[in-house]
Amino acid sequence: MHIHRAPWIFSGIGPAVADGAVVVANGRILASGPFRHLKTFYGGASVRVWDHEGAALVPGAVNAHTHLDFSLLCPPKPLKPPGFFRWVSGMFEAKKQLTPSRRREAQDVGRAHAWQAGTLCLANVINPPLDRDLKVSGLPHEYQFVELLGFHCRHLQEVFSGEEVAHTAFVSLAAHSLYATSWNLVVQAKAWCRSRGLPFSIHVAEHLPEVHFVRHGTGACRLLLESLGRWDATWRPLGASSVRTLQLLGVLDSRTLMVHMVHVNDEDWDRVARSGAAVCFCPRSNLWIQGRMPNIEAALKRGIPCGLGTDSRASNEDLNLFREAATVLEAEPSIDPAAVLRMATLGGARALGLASSIGHLGPGASTPFLAVSIGGSFSVESDLAEAIIHQAAQERLAWVGTGTAD
Repeated sequence: MHIHRAPWIFSGIGPAVADGAVVVANGRILASGPFRHLKTFYGGASVRVWDHEGAALVPGAVNAHTHLDFSLLCPPKPLKPPGFFRWVSGMFEAKKQLTPSRRREAQDVGRAHAWQAGTLCLANVINPPLDRDLKVSGLPHEYQFVELLGFHCRHLQEVFSGEEVAHTAFVSLAAHSLYATSWNLVVQAKAWCRSRGLPFSIHVAEHLPEVHFVRHGTGACRLLLESLGRWDATWRPLGASSVRTLQLLGVLDSRTLMVHMVHVNDEDWDRVARSGAAVCFCPRSNLWIQGRMPNIEAALKRGIPCGLGTDSRASNEDLNLFREAATVLEAEPSIDPAAVLRMATLGGARALGLASSIGHLGPGASTPFLAVSIGGSFSVESDLAEAIIHQAAQERLAWVGTGTAD
């Protein structure tokens, strides 16, 4: 048993604690709270106390959406947003270079960068054909979503092979979007996940051409599908928004993770709130591609479960989730920094159904966690949370509890 003491504990599930501690045994957290109480209850000759001076103990970050396959791209940030279709044309070229060995190398590099930046868990979206030699390693926790594409396809079996899955490390399914995946596949993939109690992920309302296509069936998305030979001439739109369409398709529930959610009105935010679905925001990717932030405050005010994701290195400078949080603070100064820090930790864990073991420093959570160098003194939790985010964004952190010695 070990007691980790620090000037501040930000557990993620309660108020921050000054002069606090986290009690650890056998890779699990037994308790967190005021040091004097925990030392009295758990102290003894065989218990070692570790002092993390000038630091706050914080859960590791949970990146709820990324594509590690593109971790070697690293394009320079554009001087101005290119717009979605100019950006995606470059992606088509980049995908041609993704040999199995290149994918493995990219994923390993991405995991290493994420770990260095304080990420404990990430949700990695991978595309068929699946690489049987693709091993999940390098992070304590990783969630694999197999992403389904094919607007012209009618049946899940056309794009999703049970034989491939049997030989590949994977967890769940994702549909790319309502403009790149047929609505039959979206419904079938969600049913597959629902029958197994698994989360289902989908990009939603990411850009205006998607919003127009889903409602009217015309525009740039349709032209792209026709040029790729993936258009379904029998398909008809429902004349509704992306969120409303998912609701009509029966896809929205508490195990649905909606990614991006940039172009969403109040009525649709209310729908999301009633459904219990979670949202993953990727603000730096949205700013990179289209120069627009999602309305994060609208989601938080409605109590919608929210997490953060970096998306891929094709539209982001790095995989540092705390820099994602810092971007939210800069763009939305009215949002409580403590809420943003919880989005980067517990919010992502909840969205992936992993909150029993990660995303917080409460009883039952697993190690490791972070010691973030903060310095100074704080009288309110919001100031502490802001300092944690900015210091972690600069990677002024260390992992705690990575081995048997601590």
